[in-house]
Amino acid sequence: QPGQKGFIVWHQEEKIESFTVQPKFEGNALDFGMVIPTPSEPKLAEMPRDFFKDLAIYTILMPLPKQLSIEGYDYRLRRGGGPYPEAAGGGNWDKAKKDGVTVLQHGVVGSLDYKVIVAEKADGLYDWLKENQYAYSGDAATLDFYIKKKWFFTVMKIDPKQMKRAANGSYTGEVTPTRFTFESEKCIYPLKITQISVKDTTDALLYVHSKEQMDLEGELSFMHSYRCMYLTFMLGCGANREQQEELQTRNQWMQKKKQADPRFDTTKLEWARKLGDSEISVLEDPLKNYAQMGNAIPAGAKVISQKDFLDEAKTQLEKEDKDGKNGEWVKQRLKELEAETNSEKGVIVKHEKPAGYYQAQYMWYPNREAPDEDVKGLTRLKGHLQKGRWLTKIRKHIRKDEMSDDLVFVPVPSGQEQDYTRIMPTSPP
Repeated sequence: QPGQKGFIVWHQEEKIESFTVQPKFEGNALDFGMVIPTPSEPKLAEMPRDFFKDLAIYTILMPLPKQLSIEGYDYRLRRGGGPYPEAAGGGNWDKAKKDGVTVLQHGVVGSLDYKVIVAEKADGLYDWLKENQYAYSGDAATLDFYIKKKWFFTVMKIDPKQMKRAANGSYTGEVTPTRFTFESEKCIYPLKITQISVKDTTDALLYVHSKEQMDLEGELSFMHSYRCMYLTFMLGCGANREQQEELQTRNQWMQKKKQADPRFDTTKLEWARKLGDSEISVLEDPLKNYAQMGNAIPAGAKVISQKDFLDEAKTQLEKEDKDGKNGEWVKQRLKELEAETNSEKGVIVKHEKPAGYYQAQYMWYPNREAPDEDVKGLTRLKGHLQKGRWLTKIRKHIRKDEMSDDLVFVPVPSGQEQDYTRIMPTSPP
């Protein structure tokens, strides 16, 4: 399992979590399987095949705005979850118990055969898996980690016909996404069991949708890398003393971690925002609103036409050319500004009172770009993404020796949330 994707929806008040998973498999086998532990009995539902592709397109970082500088007059300042699913299959199927294993439900979700079970002992579950033709490659101790916590297990078989076949006969591919919904005291992602199917590392890409912005605990926090990138980008552009001290502290921490473990790598924040009207408008009319995520611009600013911008630029340039000796240069500069502000490639924003981060009176907001057919598919995210809730996207390359426990997400303290939708110079690809 070289990679895995997860979409986690956390309802703090109800203590209800759902996560949608789409593992990636590689190998040479007649069939593939998954054993997924949850802290309570889950309900399963099929999700759209392209669900994670849609999420990836939705969360493409927007290019940073850049100032439109009119030579002769410098405006520049310093940079300053959708509804809970019903259970699939199951019904009133009789519970069966063998080897201390109780089968609570079984059925089909999408094209996946599944059973939800509980077990009294690890060796009993180990035997049950083998008897039911699940070639479990891990040890009983990993199962016992969850059995002691009285967790439930969902076992699934995957038809390899869903996956592509390589030239050497082995299979590779991603299966249909499946959503699990269950009660939980914490927002979790079952990681420890992954160690049995990982050779060296797994590329974990996780989206968390919740009322509060969520982050991993301790050394796994995305703050370690994101804040360093953000503050480095801000230095010389308005970072205050407190921010500079934070950057120094974080860099020193990182150096110590690297010295102790040269392979240490941080969790990367790849996109984050509390979804508002402009973000949800993309799901209603993707082709119209995708490029600028609904044209959300700062307060006190407005989008102006290219003609209005060029008229204002001409007036200013001619005003600066008091003696009229640079008429040809003014014409040339206006042609350059016209080419730079093609209305099909972005929008011009005018700030009446420019201030703060990388702003000038006139700014060029480049469009995000993706194929129209892919953008149209974003309507499939309607109902899954909710207004007023955070969507936080993180990535972590997790080594096998780091999988000693499950991942636990905790709220980012109020006032410390990180909004990240525009590319910075050292943003991840």
